[in-house]
Amino acid sequence: MILAAPAAAQISGRADLSVNGRYVWHGLSRARGWVAQPSLALGVRIRALSLEGGAVSHPGERDFWGRAALTLGPARLRTGIVRYVFRADTASTTELYAGFTFTGSFTQTYEAWWDVDRVRGAFLRASVDLPVLAWPFPPAAFVFVEGDVGLNVGQGPNAARPSDLANYAGRGLTHVGLGLGADLRATRLGSIGWATLGAGVRSQINLDAATRVDGARNRDFLVWVWTGITVVWGGDARTLR
Repeated sequence: MILAAPAAAQISGRADLSVNGRYVWHGLSRARGWVAQPSLALGVRIRALSLEGGAVSHPGERDFWGRAALTLGPARLRTGIVRYVFRADTASTTELYAGFTFTGSFTQTYEAWWDVDRVRGAFLRASVDLPVLAWPFPPAAFVFVEGDVGLNVGQGPNAARPSDLANYAGRGLTHVGLGLGADLRATRLGSIGWATLGAGVRSQINLDAATRVDGARNRDFLVWVWTGITVVWGGDARTLR
């Protein structure tokens, strides 16, 4: 009898540095002006199962996350947890989430987020990523259109718990976003991995009173630019060759 050898675990890492014209989270503008957002993630993959964790820094905020993902052909299922830590500790909270991504002629993603600490309610998000142009010769370049829509189903004011905080003013659609971006796989960093440069523009129609808040003003429509660099090493980098 021949026994199959166990699959070797592939360890990967990812470091990002993005610079955005504003910091938007779940459709809510949390910071205006140029914002640098560094992040780091590490993970291990055994066959179709991936376990990952990481941290990202925002103005006045640090996020720590972990997730498990299962790849089934063109589909990817994932679930995880995010801990949001703010300088004002009373604003810190935790969200659980589950998501489903299907990749075909375009990529579609559906996510459900549940705040289990400060707000205690659900938020839903759907997004699409449509490639419109690709340059396969080195250095490879890709142009894509991206869009998303948010739906609040439980993170607004709760009459049964009036002392609870709320992220949104009411139930229903929170925002609709649309963007255009480009990625350039710049270079291979020796035996470390690959570096990719990205840039683009994003816009958002605000449909909830909370997403309209932009500092001291309210805005129904927002536009901002973004750029960034990503370095991937380990198992994930080998898939980019």
